[in-house]
Amino acid sequence: MQAPPKGGTPWNWGFAGDDWNGVDASGRPWRCLSGLRQSPINVPPLSVRRDGLLSSVLNLLGSGGDETNEIPRNLRTSWFYPRLVSNGSNVEVINNGHTIQAEWLSPFAADVQIAVPALQFNTATVTAVLSMDAYDPAVRVRATPLQFHFHATSEHALVGRYFPLEMHIVHRVTGLPACDAAGGCIMVTGVLFELGSGGDNPLLEAIWEAMPLREGAINFLRAGADIRLGDLLPPLSARNYVTYEGSLTTPPCSEGLLWHVFLQPQTISQAQVGVYGTCDKATGDTYICRLRPNKEGVRVWMVSAACLRVTTAA
Repeated sequence: MQAPPKGGTPWNWGFAGDDWNGVDASGRPWRCLSGLRQSPINVPPLSVRRDGLLSSVLNLLGSGGDETNEIPRNLRTSWFYPRLVSNGSNVEVINNGHTIQAEWLSPFAADVQIAVPALQFNTATVTAVLSMDAYDPAVRVRATPLQFHFHATSEHALVGRYFPLEMHIVHRVTGLPACDAAGGCIMVTGVLFELGSGGDNPLLEAIWEAMPLREGAINFLRAGADIRLGDLLPPLSARNYVTYEGSLTTPPCSEGLLWHVFLQPQTISQAQVGVYGTCDKATGDTYICRLRPNKEGVRVWMVSAACLRVTTAA
């Protein structure tokens, strides 16, 4: 999850983030080196209930490791993204020099909801759900998707394993008084991609077709092409995820973000990874293998899809 370029201290990936010591456009110090809740993280092996509900996750992540809380069913995030169809001028694909990003210029009627404490509604932030339990009165607020972008290789790791690609869907929560006062709180959904054996991922084809290869370029998604974000998420029956309080992964590395990382990777072809890696090669810089070291010691919470009541499609 990156910050938009707004001035401040220039930065690059030359030292994998170890030299990110600067200020933002308003003069506030970055949190990259001093923050205690920084992203990305290496998702640790999860010691959770072994009653069969989480067997698929345990098989993926291995047994043992840190104890992880499980989010109660009534407090879990829900995602619904309708099909977004391009009219030739309402969806931009942007090469901003740090990632490839897609933004929509027309309303996108998504329905993404997070839980917050009802009794502390006026002061609650977007990460308040992480301190709630099943008996706390809760209300749900909407998180509006703003854009999505990609990182290659992945920023998050699962028990030390990185993936060829990671997608971040960035949302702003503005239905909370504390968030409205701060200009909106940020929630991010992370989707990992692994190499598949079945050819290109058709859900990525339109974006890859419009992908600008040079920094600063913007292309429109061709008319009639569509984006199906809901289909890029794991199916509801396998929608296991971890959630934690983290940060932007590029300067100013602001903290207080609510992160979700799905544990079942989607697929991408080697050819699609190769196309992504050609971005900005003319300047001698590529998006491949840009990694900021993972942060350890961050507490994560677990959600098992086996506990979810499947009532809607996404």
